[in-house]
Amino acid sequence: MANSTLIAAVAADGQSLPSVIQWPSLKLPDDLKPLQSSNLEIWPNRCGWMESSTFRKYVLTILLPSIKERRQRMSLDESHCLLLIDFHVSHADPTIWREFKKENVDVVTFVPHSTHITQPLDRGVFAVLKSEMSSQFEAPSSTSSTAKRITLAEALQQAIHLALSPSVIKRAIKCSGVLKDSSGPVLMKLPQSSTYPLPFHINRFDFYGKEITEEKFLNEWEDYLKKKIEMENEKENISDEENEETMNFTKKLKRKFKILQDENDIEKESSDEIERGKGKRKVIRKLDSSFVFFF
Repeated sequence: MANSTLIAAVAADGQSLPSVIQWPSLKLPDDLKPLQSSNLEIWPNRCGWMESSTFRKYVLTILLPSIKERRQRMSLDESHCLLLIDFHVSHADPTIWREFKKENVDVVTFVPHSTHITQPLDRGVFAVLKSEMSSQFEAPSSTSSTAKRITLAEALQQAIHLALSPSVIKRAIKCSGVLKDSSGPVLMKLPQSSTYPLPFHINRFDFYGKEITEEKFLNEWEDYLKKKIEMENEKENISDEENEETMNFTKKLKRKFKILQDENDIEKESSDEIERGKGKRKVIRKLDSSFVFFF
């Protein structure tokens, strides 16, 4: 089966926000359309993995509006909201988090190598999803892609419904300890920095285990990216100058070789024997052009 990604978000009260499945195809297969609902969309994309454009689309068109709608229903329009998120390279865009800041959504990222303990989705939701898929999905006897997608859709519908049920979400949040436990929120007990090497990320800026909507942090991040772009532009300019010098040198070499080639052609023509039948005269031009013999 092709790789696909489930993008999910859950709330502390046990409710889930609309989810998205990324399916690796140019258009959505008809076999998967029955899965779509008001709480689940399926987006075809080229690879099925999370990409920057897909993440931006999800958080700005689905996640953030859903958070604002929930606050309105709870008469908490001006209240702050906390969003906990694991950080992937596709999330490395400060312009996204500027929009969250405007809406009073405080975003905190997990410390690297801690999500297997502190991420509620990993602790409960995705664990249940994988368990249900393992027990419910049986590869059909037919090897056709259509048969596999139909079987997958049937199993996935039930698995997602169970994984995003309030009881599973509440249990996952309690298990992770991100809000509170007997000794306080687990996030307060994590080290300030990981003893492991930071994961590779697209702009090499440390945004792990941070409140990334803090004004000071956003300013530093944007300044860093600005300087990085300036350095890249300088490198490109230097590269362009070097390329221009190389091209000029190449042109000079070509001109020189052309002159040499022309000289060689002349010498070759001079060495050719030219016979003329008129007047019983033959002209022979030899390699040394200073001598012309008439017969």
